[in-house]
Amino acid sequence: MFTSYKKKFSAHSITLILALSLLSASCSSHSNLVSQYGDDANYFIALREIQEGNSTAAKNHLKKSAKKGSPLIARRSLETLASMGTVKERMDSFISIYKLFPDETSLLEACRELYTYKEYAKIIQLTGDIDLSKCNNELAFYRINALYKLNDQRFQSEYYSWCSTRPFTNEHYKMFCSVPENPELLEFRASVYTQKYAEAFPLVKKIIDQNFNEIFPQLVSDFGKVYLYGSAKYLENAIYFDALAQSLSGPAKFYAWFYAGRMYDRSDAYRSRAMSRFLNAMQTARTPQNYDNALWYYLNTTLKTSLSVTIQELETYASTWHDCYYFDDFFETLSVRLLSQHMWEEFYKTALLIDKKASSETVAKFSYIAARLSECGYLKLNGSEKKSIETSLFKRALTSDTDMYYRLLAASRLNLNTDEVQKLIFSFGKKTQNPIDRSAEKLLSGYADFGFPEYIYDEWKESGSLIGIDTTQKIARFLNQCGTEKNNYYSQSLRIASRKANYPETILYPELLSLVFPRNFKDTVTEVCTKFNQPEYLLYSLIRSESFFDPTIVSHAGAIGLTQLMTSTAGDVSRKLKVAEYDLRDASTNILFGSYYLEEMRRRLDGSCILALFAYNGGITRVRSWVKSANIEFGTSSLPKDLFLEVLPYSETREYGRKTVSASCMYGWLYYEKSISEVVEEILK
Repeated sequence: MFTSYKKKFSAHSITLILALSLLSASCSSHSNLVSQYGDDANYFIALREIQEGNSTAAKNHLKKSAKKGSPLIARRSLETLASMGTVKERMDSFISIYKLFPDETSLLEACRELYTYKEYAKIIQLTGDIDLSKCNNELAFYRINALYKLNDQRFQSEYYSWCSTRPFTNEHYKMFCSVPENPELLEFRASVYTQKYAEAFPLVKKIIDQNFNEIFPQLVSDFGKVYLYGSAKYLENAIYFDALAQSLSGPAKFYAWFYAGRMYDRSDAYRSRAMSRFLNAMQTARTPQNYDNALWYYLNTTLKTSLSVTIQELETYASTWHDCYYFDDFFETLSVRLLSQHMWEEFYKTALLIDKKASSETVAKFSYIAARLSECGYLKLNGSEKKSIETSLFKRALTSDTDMYYRLLAASRLNLNTDEVQKLIFSFGKKTQNPIDRSAEKLLSGYADFGFPEYIYDEWKESGSLIGIDTTQKIARFLNQCGTEKNNYYSQSLRIASRKANYPETILYPELLSLVFPRNFKDTVTEVCTKFNQPEYLLYSLIRSESFFDPTIVSHAGAIGLTQLMTSTAGDVSRKLKVAEYDLRDASTNILFGSYYLEEMRRRLDGSCILALFAYNGGITRVRSWVKSANIEFGTSSLPKDLFLEVLPYSETREYGRKTVSASCMYGWLYYEKSISEVVEEILK
């Protein structure tokens, strides 16, 4: 399959695939769909009747699908039917659904409905068997609130237990605000939740003295936050937590040691004590998450002492962590530190040390960079073995699961042939063995076949991990087609397809890749790229990375639309393009402005695509300063751009560069008959 496909997998092929699928959908008659879906078809017919205002017909179809439909569609039918009745009918229906499907989700939906109409006694009755220490917090809130409203004698004990033993959430705080008089301990927890640490600080010792025999682990965690963020007396506070740790037992002891370590670390001069306390926390951790958290802080503390010590401690503890991905950001920091301090040998040693221990993405990163350090002459490897070691490292970089960047660059360095590159690309993703839920697949497929895009994304968020690649591809394709009428479906399609591409159960399909890297707004992109003599793959990669093809998105910093332009930048561009009036939420305008600005950055940075992307993200003045500093640090007039990326001072810009380079490679390969090596060379020159 791989041998023949790449050459033919061009823009024409993808267009043909989508056109055929559209034709197939349009030719599927209503009767064929009814025959295909059987009794389940009644649910989808009912949705259409609802849209057309035929409530009586809709109810009749819903009753049929509820009675004879497959389990999930029967459930959705009952839920839809419930929403159409009177108040009493709605409540009775949701209770009936819970009795038919007795899980936490249906219980929560029933309690939401009952709470809306103040049916507190029924809530108490339905929730009598829930475990307040583990259940959904919104569900717990409904029960506790119902007990409070009816002045039930169980309120005080259940409310106190729920609020004192679990992590404090918004539901806890809502309940706390509803009660006029709260115990002092709950006043303390609410203050911690709202980050009023200085206000909570005087209460800690008082609460410990009064409640020592009931010091729950979550309380000790709160004590630690208050002493860490509510007071600058780090050494004094750390010593107090040392003593507290000695007096506690079980899971609570972990938090005392952990926060003692955090406070010693804040003291700067007591890092050896901090490391000792983190080790104590690791030894007393009762959960893998707690152990990894303490180890993460332990390793990051070593970064403040000596990188040689860090690597030594990695040798000891790298095989002990539970979730290797939890440490990816630590390794990102370690990588930058080793490179900036010219510790080439130590970098290579780390690459070998973490193999099969760190996440596959981190292993790929260290392997690729180590090989490039050797190629560029910074890392001095044995002369006779140099080439074979570099090749071995590049091959190791090919094995990461979900990060395309290092795999694609390694493929370029190894000069893989067309078939090898194709096999590599189709094998992307961390393979999963999740069971397939055929009922969920049928429901999602039905939404697509009967033409209901508005239901797909929310349903997919509930069961997306349980549907296979075929159904995923079908619903993503359908949403992408609907994006021409309503643009938000473009980003929904992309999120669905990307999730499956990262965690597939088998090798990827070509069409799925075309949905992961779509060419939405194609006419506009082609027009502006022709106007500015800009590679289309470059602009598509920028749009995908900036906005996921959502033209309405606004960032927390105020960047707007597909190319995420700031209003000030757009103002400058509008003057240069002589566009007096414009709307950045208009897709065509946004693409025009973004393309122009990217090309201006490229022109001012000697035609470099990657530097233009960095400037687009971080500003041209910063990029020029970074280039100058990196060249001086590495003793060269032109540091290779892939190594330059690794020493950028901002992790956001480094990751932005990796995403846009990867996307550029994929767009160039999928649609523009370019090899991965050609795109890498063009974008990293």
